[in-house]
Amino acid sequence: MDMPTLAVALASLAQPSQHARLIQLRAPVEGLVVERFHGQEAVCGATVLQIECLATSAFLEAEALLEQPLDLQLRQADSTQRHWQGLCTEVAQLGGDGGLARYRLTLAPWTALLELRRNALVFQDLDARAICERIFADYPQAAFRFDVQAALPAHPITTQYRETDWAFVTRLLAEAGLAWRYAHAQDEDSEATAATLVIFDPQAQVPDSGTIRFHRSDAAEADDAIGAFGERRGVVPTASTVASWHSEQVRAVAAQAQAEAGALPPLEVYVQPRAGRFAQEATAQDQAQARLDALRVPHTLHAGAGSARVLAAGAAFTLRQHAQHDGQRFVAVAIEHVAVNNLGQGIVALLDAPDLEHGSYRNRFLAVPAATPLRALPQDRPRMPGPQSARVVGVADAALSPSRDHQVRIQFPWQRGAQPTPGGLTDSASAAPGHAPGDQRAGTWVPVAEWVAGPNWGSHFLPRIGSEVLVEFLHGDIDQPRITGQLYNGEVALPFGGGLDARASHPGTLSGLHTQSHDGGGTQQWLLDDTPGQLRTRLHTSLADTRLELGYLVQHSDSARGALRGQGFELASQGWGNVHAAQGLLLSSSARGQGASTALDVAEAVAQLHGAERTAQALHDTLTQQQVPGLDAHPSVTRLREAIDPQAQGKYAGAVGGQPATKPADGGRDGQAPVERFAEARLLGESPDHIAWTTPASGVAYAGQALQVTVQHDAQLSAGQTLSAVSGQHTALFAQRGPITLIAAAGPVSLQAHTGALELLADQALTVTATDTRIDVLAQQKIVLQAGQTRLTLEGGDITFACPGQFTVKASRHPFLGGEMKTVAIPPLPEERLPLQTLSLDHRYHDDQGLAGADYVVTLADGSKRQGTLDAQGRAEVAHVPGGSAEVVFSPMPGLFGRKDMTPTPDHAAHPADARLDGVVDKYLAAATADSGKGVQ
Repeated sequence: MDMPTLAVALASLAQPSQHARLIQLRAPVEGLVVERFHGQEAVCGATVLQIECLATSAFLEAEALLEQPLDLQLRQADSTQRHWQGLCTEVAQLGGDGGLARYRLTLAPWTALLELRRNALVFQDLDARAICERIFADYPQAAFRFDVQAALPAHPITTQYRETDWAFVTRLLAEAGLAWRYAHAQDEDSEATAATLVIFDPQAQVPDSGTIRFHRSDAAEADDAIGAFGERRGVVPTASTVASWHSEQVRAVAAQAQAEAGALPPLEVYVQPRAGRFAQEATAQDQAQARLDALRVPHTLHAGAGSARVLAAGAAFTLRQHAQHDGQRFVAVAIEHVAVNNLGQGIVALLDAPDLEHGSYRNRFLAVPAATPLRALPQDRPRMPGPQSARVVGVADAALSPSRDHQVRIQFPWQRGAQPTPGGLTDSASAAPGHAPGDQRAGTWVPVAEWVAGPNWGSHFLPRIGSEVLVEFLHGDIDQPRITGQLYNGEVALPFGGGLDARASHPGTLSGLHTQSHDGGGTQQWLLDDTPGQLRTRLHTSLADTRLELGYLVQHSDSARGALRGQGFELASQGWGNVHAAQGLLLSSSARGQGASTALDVAEAVAQLHGAERTAQALHDTLTQQQVPGLDAHPSVTRLREAIDPQAQGKYAGAVGGQPATKPADGGRDGQAPVERFAEARLLGESPDHIAWTTPASGVAYAGQALQVTVQHDAQLSAGQTLSAVSGQHTALFAQRGPITLIAAAGPVSLQAHTGALELLADQALTVTATDTRIDVLAQQKIVLQAGQTRLTLEGGDITFACPGQFTVKASRHPFLGGEMKTVAIPPLPEERLPLQTLSLDHRYHDDQGLAGADYVVTLADGSKRQGTLDAQGRAEVAHVPGGSAEVVFSPMPGLFGRKDMTPTPDHAAHPADARLDGVVDKYLAAATADSGKGVQ
């Protein structure tokens, strides 16, 4: 390089200027000149530009640029500036060359900050717009607007869990059927420092980029143009169906949207969002249509390339001078920009980069017809890796405050707010209020799973306020929690505490259910004791200390097993008790080996009643012969026996519940013997040994009709004081083969006939003996003593002796006194109830010939690498690419390059001499000096 050229280069470096540059950069640091930039912008995608700059200082402070606003400007064909505003999210030193230092700055919209915060928040009763506004309020750099015409549905709960703010926001927008783009202020006088995030629906007005002609891109052309434009069509789904179960409406709310399928069969995408997603069919229909719109965007795409600097993602343009699409409107959905600045002669010479002298701009893009509804494709929700624990919350000072549908409210440990769970954070780290109120306002109603559940049947359990519960999530969706159990923790003691490290006298053998009243004043319990050889079951309520215990009976406490009290069962209460059986009740102590036979097999009682019948019948016959009236109770024994005897009426007459009512025989299911039952409501007490009824107070036995007591041997009725037998009509005492003895050990014996005659009859002799003083025989009118034909009659004042034979009176004396009368005093007798992207590669030579078969390596934003080989057109697609920038390195095309344009070039020298090379350089340097100050065409 000669001295004049070097002097020009050094002069340009002393005071770098952006004057008349194709590309300019407004930054907080002076002295930066854009060398080149490349990047992309897209609808529902990222807008990231990589800007390579030159500076005279190799020691620029990165902190002065990082997080600061940048305004990248590209001079357009009409000399106006195309602007991209954003934040500097990365500064990288790229080294130096010839006294110049290179830096790469990354320009991204303010939403890039949302990708750096990962949070866990619960939003209640809000729609997608309100949630986004709450999140954006935490970012001072936020600039956004909603261009949405339709009302958005609100949901009881929407949870952001372990998601970045940006992933959460875009997921909500996609679920709501919305799309987004970035609007950059293009006014030269605008002081905007950030791109505006525009969230829109298909009814929103699309910005217009004007008309762009279809023409080759050439430096000689005054206007920008699209040099390549082709249509791309693909097979996409033709139907979208959504359905969501709504428990309150007890039905699934569903809807379907369809498009013209042509000759294809129905290609349906069937999605079942979380339960309760749609309150009405209209909401479901909107969701189905939104999904179908998003799925059908790739049906008709147009790929183009050129130099049109006005193209912007989400903006419409009209294509002109195209043979097939002339006058049609399209909307650009993705654009990749590549531009090189016009740095001038001096810097170009110093850098030895001739392409930087005049500058250039190229892009390639994807567009859709303007009538295509633009919506983001709904993304898969983050899946919960497993269950979580939570606390039940509710109304203050209440033990429980559930909903009608067996639901409670819960609060997770990670929720932050005024009343977090113990050890939680009160700082919500947000301008929005916290989401941990610790009461009935927390979260949403969460169903409680049961062992069994059905219409008016099933188990019933509700965890109380303050309880720790285990929460699982339907399909791993954080917005669909379900309580599946309750957990013990260090705050509460187990009702049956045991185990190797406990003080209880059992190694964890007690299990069961223990509840407590809402005011803590009482308990109820179902206990199972599985101690080997000492099995027992206990039902207990502290009210009146009422309990039923079965098996091995011990002195019970919740933390210990006491001394033995017996084996069997015990039903006890400090309150009232009763047993009701409307069709009969059997109390029996007769044993059945191995629990054989049926529940009401009373063969022993039937046999005993047969004996009672025979005994009573024999006595009845005897009494009849003796002309003793009244054994009307005797037929009642027969009726009782027939009501319980399977050989009479005590059996099932036919099948019961579809099963034959016969006893199994010989190990089979059916037999011949009938299954016993009481034909009438009878209470039967039976024992093979003794039965005793005792009370220290009074006892009553009452029969409305007959009462018969029959014994085979002796019957004894004892009374410590008075024994009284009273009958309303007839009383009979009969002894068939033995005497009847009436003895009053310390008082008189009285036989009285109040209205009739009193007879003392004896087949032989009748002896009346008084061992004390005398025998009185008293009558009101007359006394007659007769033996045979001889009688003594006392009547009135007369005594009459009558006998057919001799009348003899013997005495030591025979005095005859005078007459005397005295009245005898006779005693009176009584009167009657919560998509990855695709990276397209297209690598060509300057003559638009693709590098067929060239290998490539792609380094993605997450650091992973993909590699492959370009096809015959020099193209390839890399699927499932995470958002962010990607670096592509291509290998040379295998084989030799063959020229495509065979136009003769007589002045071309394949191996020029050094002198000729210096002449070419001087020629271009001179042309650059002459053109300085002129605009770029």
